[in-house]
Amino acid sequence: MGKKSRKPKRNKPKDIPVPRQVTPSAADDLETYLQLIESQDWEEILELESKMSAFANTSESSDPTLAAVINLINYSLGAAHKEMSREGGIEQASVYFKKSVELAKKAGDNEILTKGVLHLFECYIKMGRVGEAMDLHKSLCDEIGKESMDPSNILEFVQTLKDNHEPSRALEILEEHLDNIERSWEKREQCLAYDMIALLYCKKNDFAKSNVYFKRQLSIAKETKNMELEASALNGLGLNNGCMGEYGNAMAYLEQSLVIESELGGDGIDILYYGMGELLLAQEGREKEAILMFQKCVGSFEQEYDANVFLKLGQAYTQIRAWDDAIASLEKGLSIADSIEDERLDNQLKAAAKRSLGNTYLEQYASLPERNDELIRKALFWSEAAFDLQNSEGDVDLDLDLDLAQEYYFVGDLEKAHASLEIYLDETMQLGPTYCQACNQECAKDAIMDKCSVCKVARYCSYAHSIQAWKKGRLCHMVMCPFLQRWRKIERGKETTTALCDELCKDFFERVLSSKPK
Repeated sequence: MGKKSRKPKRNKPKDIPVPRQVTPSAADDLETYLQLIESQDWEEILELESKMSAFANTSESSDPTLAAVINLINYSLGAAHKEMSREGGIEQASVYFKKSVELAKKAGDNEILTKGVLHLFECYIKMGRVGEAMDLHKSLCDEIGKESMDPSNILEFVQTLKDNHEPSRALEILEEHLDNIERSWEKREQCLAYDMIALLYCKKNDFAKSNVYFKRQLSIAKETKNMELEASALNGLGLNNGCMGEYGNAMAYLEQSLVIESELGGDGIDILYYGMGELLLAQEGREKEAILMFQKCVGSFEQEYDANVFLKLGQAYTQIRAWDDAIASLEKGLSIADSIEDERLDNQLKAAAKRSLGNTYLEQYASLPERNDELIRKALFWSEAAFDLQNSEGDVDLDLDLDLAQEYYFVGDLEKAHASLEIYLDETMQLGPTYCQACNQECAKDAIMDKCSVCKVARYCSYAHSIQAWKKGRLCHMVMCPFLQRWRKIERGKETTTALCDELCKDFFERVLSSKPK
C-alpha cells in the first residue's frame, strides 16, 4: 500500500489562509500545519516543529495575515509541548508562548495576548517561577487595563495558582481586582469570585474569613434565584463549620443544601450524603449514622469516588469494631480501585485501601486479649503492600509508618519495628509545620495551624481537629505527645544520639504496647 497522507480530512481554518507571499515549497507544509492546528493533533504538530519554527523565525513582514500566521505557529507549538507533557516540554512551551506574547503586543491583538499570557503564566508556575508569573499578570493588567480584563480570564489565573498550591498568590490577584468584582462584574461572576476567595481562605485554614465570602455568595445566589450557587455556598459553609467543630451548624447548612439539591434533582445529593457521612464520622459515637449516610451514596459515583465511599464505610465499621463489615467494605473499595485505568489514581486508591485493611486487622488484633498470629500477619501483609505502592509514588503516610512499627513489633521483628518508629517520628518532625495530624491533609505553607503546646510538633488545621485527635483512637495524640516531645529534644549528630533513639523506641514499645504478648 502507498504511504498515507498525514493531512487530516478537515479543511484548513478559513479565517487564517496561507499568505500569498509564502514560497510554493513552504506553502504545502504550512497548509498541512494549519489543518493539524484545527484538529489539535499535537503529536503531528511537533513532527513539523523544525520546519514551522524556522519559517516563523525567518519570515518577517508587516502583512497582517503573515504576522497572524507566525503568531499562530508560536502559540500552537507552545500548546503542543504543553499538552504532550514530554521531558523539558514545559520549558520549550514557555519559549514559544513568550514569542507569541511579544508578537501579539506588537500587533495590538489583546485576545491573543491574553491567551498567550495565560499559557505562559501556567508554564512559569509549573517551573516554580512564581514571581515571574505574577509580574506577567501585572504587565497584562497594565497593557490592556484592569477594567478590560475578562472575568473568566482572571479566574483562570487564580485557578492555576490554586491548583499549584499557591493560595496566597491567588488571593493577591483576586484582592487586586476586588473593586472591579464588586462594582462591574455580573452577579453570577461575582458569585464565582466569592466562591473562589472562600475556597482559597479555606486552603489557608482561615475558616472564619472563608465563611464571610461564602455568605456573600449565598446572598447574591438567593437574590438572583440561582439555586446551584446557593447550594454550593451552603455546602461550603457546612464543611467550614465542620472543620471549626461547629457540628450542629455544619449539619444545618448541609441539610439546607440537600433540600435545594433535591429540587434540582442533580448529582449533588449523593455528594451531600458523602459530606454528611464525613461530618458524622468525625464525631465520636456517631459512626452508625455516618454508615447510613455512606450507604445512601454507594454506587452513585464514578469509580474513583465510589471506591472512596467504601473506604469510608470500612473506616466507620472499624471504629465500631464491626470487623467483618469493615473488611468486606475495604475489599470492595480495593476491587473498584483495581478497575480504574488511570494508573496514578489507581495506585493512590489501592494504597489507601490496603493501608486501611492493614489498620483494620491491626486494630482487631489489638482489641483481643489473646494473641492471634493470623490477624497480625494479615495486617503486616496489607500494610507492606500499601507501603510499596506509596513508596513508588513518592507519597508519605505517617499513620502507615506507625502501623508498620506496631506490626513488626507484634511479629517479633524488633529491628524493623524500631526503624519504622524512627521513620514515623522523623517524618512527623519534617511535615509538622504544614501537616494536619487529624485529617492527614497537607496545608498551604502559610496556612493557620493549631500547634500542640506540649510537644510543639503536632499541628492541626483547626482547633476542633486538635481536640478530636487528643483522645480519638488507641494511639491518640495524648499517648504520642510525650514521645514526640522527647524526640524533638534529641540533638542529632552527637555520640549519644543512637543510644537516646534506642531508649525512646524501647520505652514506646514496652509502655504503649505492653498489653499485647510479643
